[in-house]
Amino acid sequence: MITIRGQQIDDIKQKKVENFIEKANQFLRNNYSDKTDPMTNTQLNGIIENAINRAEKYDIITEQGIISFLEFMFSMSLDYDSNPKTGWTKTILNDHFLSEPEKIMSIINTLKTI
Repeated sequence: MITIRGQQIDDIKQKKVENFIEKANQFLRNNYSDKTDPMTNTQLNGIIENAINRAEKYDIITEQGIISFLEFMFSMSLDYDSNPKTGWTKTILNDHFLSEPEKIMSIINTLKTI
């Protein structure tokens, strides 16, 4: 029988987060180069870490969901979920009756009508 200690689990989780941040960094640099080119990797990684924490407050926890959250940040504004100009997104994000994909699609569909 194999026993895994709590610290080992924490190490695995941390490595997974680090790998995701690296993938998200590359995704943003490839798709939003006009906004990310002036940033250092440390700055961009900080934005990604902040997005992970913010997205979690809205029950957005999958890699795809967080990538969508980041895309909204880079296409609308980095603070889109608290910015008065895009305050309508917070209503969607805080709707506990919507699943993660429903929240993302609701924001996308609303953007199409604006």
